[in-house]
Amino acid sequence: MLPAISRDEVLGTRVIPVIGDSVVHVGRGLLDKIPSFLLSQEGPVSKASVFVVVSDDNVFSIYGRRLLDAFKSVGMAEEGSDSESSGASKRVMRVTVPAGEGSKCREMKAKIEDAMLAARCKRDTVVVALGGGVVGDLAGFCAATYMRGVPVVQIPTSVMAMVDSSVGGKTAINVPAGKNLVGAFHQPRFVFADMELLKSLSPREIAEGLAESVKMGCIRDSELFDLMEQQPEGILSLQSPWIERVIFLSVAHKAMVVSIDPHEHGLRAILNFGHTVGHAVEAKLSPQLLHGECVSVGSVVEAELARRLGRVSHEDVLRITDCLRAFGLPTQMPKGLELGALMQKMAVDKKNVGNMIRCTMLTSIGTSVDDAVPVDRKLMEQVVNDALQKSTPATLAAGEPNKAKKQKT
Repeated sequence: MLPAISRDEVLGTRVIPVIGDSVVHVGRGLLDKIPSFLLSQEGPVSKASVFVVVSDDNVFSIYGRRLLDAFKSVGMAEEGSDSESSGASKRVMRVTVPAGEGSKCREMKAKIEDAMLAARCKRDTVVVALGGGVVGDLAGFCAATYMRGVPVVQIPTSVMAMVDSSVGGKTAINVPAGKNLVGAFHQPRFVFADMELLKSLSPREIAEGLAESVKMGCIRDSELFDLMEQQPEGILSLQSPWIERVIFLSVAHKAMVVSIDPHEHGLRAILNFGHTVGHAVEAKLSPQLLHGECVSVGSVVEAELARRLGRVSHEDVLRITDCLRAFGLPTQMPKGLELGALMQKMAVDKKNVGNMIRCTMLTSIGTSVDDAVPVDRKLMEQVVNDALQKSTPATLAAGEPNKAKKQKT
């Protein structure tokens, strides 16, 4: 079952409830309307005196000024320019970080916090994350800990952030021991999934985000999987209604899972299908391979694991592989990886209990076991080793659909 969906007539969006007062708005042409909408809502967001826009250098150069001007158009003063003389009761300020996974670190978190402290931000502050998954996770973690917690609003600018990282309240930074190992659960008050913001993405960036939607189809929704299997070119080119449908269903399913298990004690672990192996690959090959590309590889390996355990058919594994390939995503282990190193990374996965590796287990395309399943280490080693024997160079043209697979109409 999907959560109860409503419509917001002001924004023209479909509204998906997540948990508590956290909601996701899915629509088009939202960016310029967000500040006035926020001020029209009840609660701490509209009462805030400072809005801190956190972005990366690349995204800010495209969308940042538009968003700041939209805040100024509703009577806010921009910090550092006219805030002292304007007499405005509300301020907007910006903090930018370098683009890329390297900014998801302790140093950049401290940079944002120090900027907020220098600007005298108190508890009546809202953090606005404008960017992809790195910015969303980093800004969300800052909001979770600043003054023991202030509201955060997410404006994702990538497919990956829209369908996955901006929804559900997971925030974190990376540390030398691994990805996302220091963080907090902090639900965003609002998430605005604006399809227009995806137009600045490269085909590769679109495709890597769609890996998470294929994942969602695998674990929760065979109809979503069928749609992606049948319309890869339309989805990749951001055509309506295909891209809206994929984003909407991906978010709605994640919202339902999060509402049942907000802190990942059980059901929410199914969202990590493809991630046990994928995170291990990513730890070795990032930034050469993007997160979604690593999840794509991991999804094929973990589908094969499910097949060897008698959970899914060989045909299911082939369909998953072909669907990912249709989006130009990698489906084979890249060359140069070593079994021991991958197993060592999998051993510190957050889903594990004790020394037991646990994986999301498919039972068919569209269904999965409602918790991560312990996997015999020898079997996991065998499946991963067999995948390594079929490895290919880690070069690809992600986002170029596989023309051999005819698009259905």
